[in-house]
Amino acid sequence: MKRLLKLSVLLVGIALVGTVIACGNTSTKKAEKVEGTEWNVTVKRVIQDIDGNGQYTVADTARVNKGLNELPHNPNITVGWTIPSADGKIWLVAYENEPILNEKVKVTEANSMPSYGGDIQVAFKFANAKNWETITKENIGKRLAVFVNGQLMNAPQVNSEITSGSCSVSIPADKIHEYLPNLDLEKLKP
Repeated sequence: MKRLLKLSVLLVGIALVGTVIACGNTSTKKAEKVEGTEWNVTVKRVIQDIDGNGQYTVADTARVNKGLNELPHNPNITVGWTIPSADGKIWLVAYENEPILNEKVKVTEANSMPSYGGDIQVAFKFANAKNWETITKENIGKRLAVFVNGQLMNAPQVNSEITSGSCSVSIPADKIHEYLPNLDLEKLKP
């Protein structure tokens, strides 16, 4: 039982060190304004007590999922995989089921991300910037799971409160048209 509990704790806390999302300021090489696209963005608290980098490749997911299926069920927590990054990395995240924020947002900008292996960083702003400021202030040093249209995108660590309402997610270029069908990738090439 102790071994199963240790495995549970290890798997639940995996993937909470690395991140491919940035909220607040962004720094990229090329940017393109985006108009007319709205997303439903949900933010949930991540459970994070465990060390470990939690970074896998897509090929690892079947093996890890088998171990996850053997864990005791907790109806308040879900364990899920983020969207794979352009370099094939994927993170395992355990998060609370109850959202702390759910808002329809307007996408404002897409940026090329050469340092992230070709991911596209997509910026948006929460309409209720004060609410986002409170959430980020209360979660400094913790991680938040960010979902776009129901898809777990990333789980960034909050390093400071964000007063502007700004946030962004990174999406691999080969998946960007699922989220921004009218984006011209040619305009983002360096």
